[in-house]
Amino acid sequence: MQSSELIRQLSEQPLVRDLSVEAAQAVLALRYCILCRRSERDPMPELERRWGNILAARRYRLVVEAIGHVRPEPFAVAPPCCPRVSFDEALLAAIVGAASRGDRVHFDWLTAEMLGGDAREMLFVALENFIRARAPGRV
Repeated sequence: MQSSELIRQLSEQPLVRDLSVEAAQAVLALRYCILCRRSERDPMPELERRWGNILAARRYRLVVEAIGHVRPEPFAVAPPCCPRVSFDEALLAAIVGAASRGDRVHFDWLTAEMLGGDAREMLFVALENFIRARAPGRV
């Protein structure tokens, strides 16, 4: 993908419904996690229901924690009812897609300007572990 194409895609603020199923699920789950944090509620029951197993829910929570740990600035998340994704949510959708394809080169390209090598490694491994937990028969 050309960088100009990526810039166009990220600046369009796509609709949640236009994302892949796994990317949309990740974005909506992040929104839910943020809501739960603000209201001091545990997101785990909903995450477990969303993905059908506790391991995937736990590993997604680790992804959210990794994002919070490595990100140099706050992650912009749209309200749950918003049909469009924020720029940061679009990035999340793109890195979830790259990690699910095992495309480390594309993941690094997407995140290299804002994250150092160790931070990228931690986030990519967290995403891979989450994706493996979601796949039937793989952990």
